[in-house]
Amino acid sequence: MIRSIIARPAWIIGAAGAAVVSVGLGFLGRRVLSHLDAVEVSGRSMIPTLLPGDRLLVETWTYRRRSPQVGEVVVAPDPRAPTRELVKRVAAVDDGRITLRGDAARSTDSRRFGSVPLAAIRARAAFRYWPLARAGLIPPAIAVPPAIAVSD
Repeated sequence: MIRSIIARPAWIIGAAGAAVVSVGLGFLGRRVLSHLDAVEVSGRSMIPTLLPGDRLLVETWTYRRRSPQVGEVVVAPDPRAPTRELVKRVAAVDDGRITLRGDAARSTDSRRFGSVPLAAIRARAAFRYWPLARAGLIPPAIAVPPAIAVSD
């Protein structure tokens, strides 16, 4: 009789511990997932780094702690059509504004539409998950061409 009384509290304590761990992991998972999003590259302006159809995991928590850095690939609204998003590389950060550049020689970027406010940057592109053959981290560029205006 004494054995069964001792065994029950241990089982209850184990179940309660598992429940607490599950709730904690669920909370942590929701916090992490709330800062992640997926985007698909549709244009050709980031070739050769990103190709049309590439699918990226982007995250928002980095830019809550610091500003975007030159060379990073970011997601920002298109100044010409704010409901559309652009995936571009940061070419310069100056006085609360960011100059965006595509990696392709012919790219519609800040050379056409000007710099964007720092607050407009929505996320940092962190990981390409599709296509699987090219999956991996998206590292920042070591050197970015200078952000000079080009006249038409």
